[in-house]
Amino acid sequence: MATPPTPVIRRTPKPVKLGPRGRRFWAQTTSEFVLSNAELEILAEACRCLDQLDQLRKAVEADGYMITGSMGQRVVHPALARIDGTRSLLARLLAALELPDEYGLRIPSPEQTRAKQAAAERWRDHTQSNIRRLPRGSA
Repeated sequence: MATPPTPVIRRTPKPVKLGPRGRRFWAQTTSEFVLSNAELEILAEACRCLDQLDQLRKAVEADGYMITGSMGQRVVHPALARIDGTRSLLARLLAALELPDEYGLRIPSPEQTRAKQAAAERWRDHTQSNIRRLPRGSA
């Protein structure tokens, strides 16, 4: 009688040059989930985003929210705009991975969140207009 093949446990090498936060997220995610090669690439970019956010925050902490511009004027630190963009990218990458949150629910993409809010707003408008049309004493 033939013995079944022994399952191969695949060790996923982490991307090079990840910072502390990116390494932690990589290790935690790859230890909990089995990901395809495409998902591993998305995860690697998400880890880089986390590290980049840490670097940008350190720059803002060191320089302050306002810095001196080229003409001597006070301007908003340019890293703040990069933080916003990186956060948006991170949200899209995490949504693309479709990893469940701590409650086992899928994290919605920004598009799904906006669509849900728009639907709720349309429904709210619909129910409010119906309430206004009810004759007095019928409620």
